[in-house]
Amino acid sequence: MRLTALNGTFAALSNRDFRHLWVGTFATQVGMWTQMVAQAWLAYELTNSAVFLAAVAIARSVPSLVVTLPSGVLADRLDRRRIVIGSQFVSMVNSAVLAVLVLSGSIEAWHLVASSFVLGATHSFNMPARQSLVAQLAGYEHMANAVALNAISFNTSRVLGPALAGVLIGVWGLAACFIIQALALVWGMLWTLAISDAGGSPTTTRRVSMWDDLVDGLRYMKGSPAISGLIAIAAVPILVGMVYMQLMPVFARDVLQVGASGMGVLMSAVGAGSMAGAFVSAGISGHPRKGIILIGSTAVFGVAIALFALSQWLPTSVAALGLLGVAQAISMAMNQTLLNLLTPNEYRGRMMSIYMMTWNFEPAVFLPAGWLTDQIGAPPTTVLAAAVVVVSIGLLGARQRAIRDFRDPEASSVFPTEVTSSEFRVPSPSSSPEFQVLRSERPVPSGQLQVPSRAAGAGIRGGATNGTRTPNPEHGTRNSAPGSGR
Repeated sequence: MRLTALNGTFAALSNRDFRHLWVGTFATQVGMWTQMVAQAWLAYELTNSAVFLAAVAIARSVPSLVVTLPSGVLADRLDRRRIVIGSQFVSMVNSAVLAVLVLSGSIEAWHLVASSFVLGATHSFNMPARQSLVAQLAGYEHMANAVALNAISFNTSRVLGPALAGVLIGVWGLAACFIIQALALVWGMLWTLAISDAGGSPTTTRRVSMWDDLVDGLRYMKGSPAISGLIAIAAVPILVGMVYMQLMPVFARDVLQVGASGMGVLMSAVGAGSMAGAFVSAGISGHPRKGIILIGSTAVFGVAIALFALSQWLPTSVAALGLLGVAQAISMAMNQTLLNLLTPNEYRGRMMSIYMMTWNFEPAVFLPAGWLTDQIGAPPTTVLAAAVVVVSIGLLGARQRAIRDFRDPEASSVFPTEVTSSEFRVPSPSSSPEFQVLRSERPVPSGQLQVPSRAAGAGIRGGATNGTRTPNPEHGTRNSAPGSGR
């Protein structure tokens, strides 16, 4: 029984190419968090200025606003594996240069700003390609589990990286953190290189300009209520819900009166909850009603924010933040899963880059939230944010029938070869697409399923004009990575 559960939770790792990508990603994510802690510490040590800390963070964010959408276009035009390796190489050089500068004693403040800018740019190129590659390598059968395992990697590294940085700084100094990240990136490149040659290759040859591809991607999202709905569901918790994180120092000092150490406990509760939620996501990745789980977990996220805001006692606040972390991790994993499942492979890079852009606008709400906190206090401001999240998700869930009623036929043991409850029409990239859920009273043969079958994987075109998805003749019937042609 336990072996079966483990196989279910980590099922996507049975895929060789995805396993290679995941192992390399985990190492680089631990190194990334290690470097970010060391870089922030070094910035404050050099300048004793909190303003400069903000400048370093802004330098990392600026490239994302410019590069993220074009990088999504590149992820749909080029070999995604090569984009990942190229961005890792630039990041490795960046980390190595910082290590040399620290060891030689010639590090200056502007070096950190420049390094942070490079880090933000390479991250923006890396993520759309990597996230699209996850789905492409895992294939339709293991796509949901692969996204959940990616969440496990991220949330575990978020705990291990800063802890490792603390040990390295205390024992060997700041340079050790940058050396570790450089070595982790080399490790990641080696594992990514081990992915089969066709693993990240595009499914189509692009014959139009990048601008046309970018416009086509935006038009595709706008014409698909399901895709645009998923982006909206992702944006609401990020733009409004994350206010609680901005106001965490206020809660720690003025509301709960637990000081800096208590704030560390509160932050750790979010991290622990997120890690637990990532494992839960992996365990339930085979559940067919992913849309319901997405809407429900996002609503719970909003409720947990309100519980935290209303708490006057540290243990209650810790419990609320733990629940918040679990709900947020499940919501993010399910959102990315549905985005990958409902997007044809040739559009995934652009859709993932649009999804990532929502994070770049997170600071836009911080100033209004800070002003409102000065007027009415942190708890009422945070409760208001929580209410906006819950109401918005309720409205979106009611309107987005395609998401709410989504049923994954590959995940359901009730419909192994046919679907009796619903069909899905995939947006056509050529004719003002519209995603619909069409009720059917009769069984639908497996060859007519609107969601890609296990045999066809994710390399199925979404441009059929009759409402069905036609298998791409370039791909065989083996359960291989979509777009690989294997």
